Amino acid sequence: MKSQLVVTGLDSMHSKTITSPSDAIKKLSVLIHQDGLSFYIYNSSEIIATLHRSFKHPANPVEILQSIEICFEEEAVLDTAFAKATLIYHHHIFTSVPAAIYNEDHAVDYLKYNARILETDVLSVDQNLGQLPVNTVYIAYENINNYFFDKYGSYDYFHYSSRILEIHSDDTATIQPQVFLDIKNSHFYLTILKKGKLVAHNLFPHDAIEDILYYTLFTTHHNELDPETMKMIVYSEEKNESLYDLLYTYVRHVSFKTDYTNYIKQLLCV
Repeated sequence: MKSQLVVTGLDSMHSKTITSPSDAIKKLSVLIHQDGLSFYIYNSSEIIATLHRSFKHPANPVEILQSIEICFEEEAVLDTAFAKATLIYHHHIFTSVPAAIYNEDHAVDYLKYNARILETDVLSVDQNLGQLPVNTVYIAYENINNYFFDKYGSYDYFHYSSRILEIHSDDTATIQPQVFLDIKNSHFYLTILKKGKLVAHNLFPHDAIEDILYYTLFTTHHNELDPETMKMIVYSEEKNESLYDLLYTYVRHVSFKTDYTNYIKQLLCV
């Protein structure tokens, strides 16, 4: 899947030459968030190496780019030619729009009530999200896009929420309502599928597990899901027993994704 730009200063070019057979199988995905950066180096079968950088405060696009540049300068594991580079934006400046009503000429209107849009912002859309007739409209940071364009020439970029929807699109055949929680350090994505359709998909902040419970119960109640019958699946790097116990107090069917590494590989290693 390749992002389709609504406004962009990028042109298509060929990737830089691969320097050795071993380099040819290595690919790079960079997860970009205001809280930090994650670099995933992988091949067709596994994630080979990861690198994470956390920020002391929510960073703006200029600060994020500075951190990316420092990582490429200082980290030996990134000092190679990759067969493919992918950016995955991981911020709250996005919205999901039914494909049937999406109009490219009004793309900015889908976001203007969610965030302040600047003239220099690159407005992008991810389409064809598996079996779901949904488009993700979001902001791609122009300075970061241009940096990777200069560094690699050709590359793809997506929004993290699009990857979630694409993976869960295979679950639309299930009649039982399903709730997916993808939990990060300071926020989480909540996705609801009901009667084979996407009915909710959003990102919420959290400082405590009670925040996760509140947003989840509020959203499921608003969409008329029964906590006795809906199926909830939680994705997190480690199982939080306290969170599980809290959710299970109110929801009958709760489970944690056991193969989280494979889930992350599906999401980020594209």
